[in-house]
Amino acid sequence: MSGLFGTFNIAVKGLNANQTALHTTSHNISNANTEGFSRQRVELKTDNPYNMAGVGQLGTGVRLQSVVRMVDEFVDYQIRKENSVLENYTAQSDVLGQIEMIFNEPSNTGLNFAMSEMFNAWQELSKNPESANAQSIVAEKSKTFADSLNHMAIQAKELKGDVESNVEKSIFDVNSLISQLDTVNEQIFNITVKGQSPNDLLDSRDLLLKKITGLTGAKESIDLMGRGSIELGGENLSGANAPKLSSITEITEKDGIYTAKIHVGGDAFNEKSIILSSEDLGKFKVGSPVLYNENPDAGKSNLTSIQMTSGTIAGYLTAGAEIDQRIGELDQFAKGTANMVNTIHEGENGISFFTFKGEESAENFMVNSVILSDEDNVATGKGKDSAPGDGSRALAIAHLRTTKVDFGNLSAQADLQTNTNYNANTMKFDYTSGNTMEGAYGDIVIKVGIRTEHAKNMVENQGSVLAQLNNRRESVSGVSIDEEVTNLLKYQRSYEANSRVINTLNEMLDTLINRTGV
Repeated sequence: MSGLFGTFNIAVKGLNANQTALHTTSHNISNANTEGFSRQRVELKTDNPYNMAGVGQLGTGVRLQSVVRMVDEFVDYQIRKENSVLENYTAQSDVLGQIEMIFNEPSNTGLNFAMSEMFNAWQELSKNPESANAQSIVAEKSKTFADSLNHMAIQAKELKGDVESNVEKSIFDVNSLISQLDTVNEQIFNITVKGQSPNDLLDSRDLLLKKITGLTGAKESIDLMGRGSIELGGENLSGANAPKLSSITEITEKDGIYTAKIHVGGDAFNEKSIILSSEDLGKFKVGSPVLYNENPDAGKSNLTSIQMTSGTIAGYLTAGAEIDQRIGELDQFAKGTANMVNTIHEGENGISFFTFKGEESAENFMVNSVILSDEDNVATGKGKDSAPGDGSRALAIAHLRTTKVDFGNLSAQADLQTNTNYNANTMKFDYTSGNTMEGAYGDIVIKVGIRTEHAKNMVENQGSVLAQLNNRRESVSGVSIDEEVTNLLKYQRSYEANSRVINTLNEMLDTLINRTGV
């Protein structure tokens, strides 16, 4: 309607609209540093006009249409995708960097230095084969070499245990985040069905999706109601009855029946035992994440194997596999070293110089206690009746430093003297291909360095990609304090102007009511 009261109503609408705009601007400023927050903007629209006979349409003021999130959904999706790749290589870089520290090469405390000192001691013994001090130095330098190899293998296994613990913790975090996502989804649905836009809840949803995909690299989707869901291994993990991401902690066998122990949801206090079929044995292994379904559909197993190609958990799994490979190579190196040295050393007195305290592995590699208890058992000459000053056997062992052998094809400990690639007369190995001891260990170190460098480079490259995407997001969704302060002044002036209109109308009504009449 027109008239003073119609104009008064227009001014009131203006006050309310600008008050809401001021409220939204204040909300933006207060959340300028809140992770995942998207700035909001008030959408204003002219209200429906009034038709006045003989005049036409008269405006009826402003209408508050909505408060919208300023987001680019495609950029947000790209950020979550690239972030999962970054988290993958970040986890790899962290773990592989620790492996690099375990090897600690080149240095004066690494295994390569200890090996060099051991060979130098054998070289000196060959010059002074009758010197008890020289024999003692060989025994002690060799023990230092063995201890260094033991320590390295033990540290690598401990690191592998830490990685497995981090995988389980990450699995627990994923399930906690999915539970939070389910709660937010329910709240989003309850508000959306009323025709309203739950802006802050949508920000929370996006942040949860980013964290979940950052851990798992899972596929995400958003339905028409704004609810987010996570899919992994072809299964939807959202919802009360959805399968849970879990971890296998142990696989045991009894009477031909294999049983897997599962920490459901990564929770050590929620353990289940699942009997595995013969087909399942090739799918699952200890430390691998799986999907556990308490009530699977008919014909389906409780467990579903999954493959992760990105995310923190995938990074830990890749790094764990890398540790296993390096431990296996160290074990092979230890067995090959013992084989080579013992093949030459046993030729004189039948005493093995190196042995293992249990399984043949780098962790159990040691100098024979017989040698350590009596250094006279360190072989020096070609035979027991060798002439004084014969250090040929000690020299042959010293020459192993530059002797190429095939570590993969060395004969077993029980068949040392039947090694067809060893000439007992010349005390030399004759392999058509292979590597030296220092070269074999150097190959392991090089692999560690290359893998670590690759992971670090990928972190740097992926960080640059993500930085560009974040800049694009900030240009749309980020809060600019300068812009918001400008909006504050704009809405303040508009509010004051509408107040001035009301004040003017008040004076006009006062004149009309109190100053007219008889």
